[in-house]
Amino acid sequence: MAPTLRRLKIAVSGLGRMGARHAQHFLHRTPKAELVAAFTPADNELAWAKEILEPWGVKIYSDYDEMLSHEGLEAVCVAVVTTAHAEQSIKSIEAGLHVLCEKPLSTKLDVVCIMSSKDRLRPRANMISVPTAP
Repeated sequence: MAPTLRRLKIAVSGLGRMGARHAQHFLHRTPKAELVAAFTPADNELAWAKEILEPWGVKIYSDYDEMLSHEGLEAVCVAVVTTAHAEQSIKSIEAGLHVLCEKPLSTKLDVVCIMSSKDRLRPRANMISVPTAP
């Protein structure tokens, strides 16, 4: 009998163009990931999430801190507006979660250094920022 595939329980923060793309990929194209939650403060994105994500069992949040407390959550994909990347990534790291952050991590070098130092303090949580394709 084939072994059961372990799936990383992940949430997506921000459901604009890139966040919605990430959510769809985690749902349908990433066999080792399970999209369990999503966050957005935008009404139009909440409506989209309720129609597209909720039927798949994804819990939708309009409060980021509440989403971080989602039972069993292991990782967050941060795809909100650039000005919120650092704050949300740091909160996720402090919660002991792995973080995939859209580029740029921040527009300020000192903030990137703070994010990096927070990541080093949590050796079991990893933060990465992956540039998107044009």
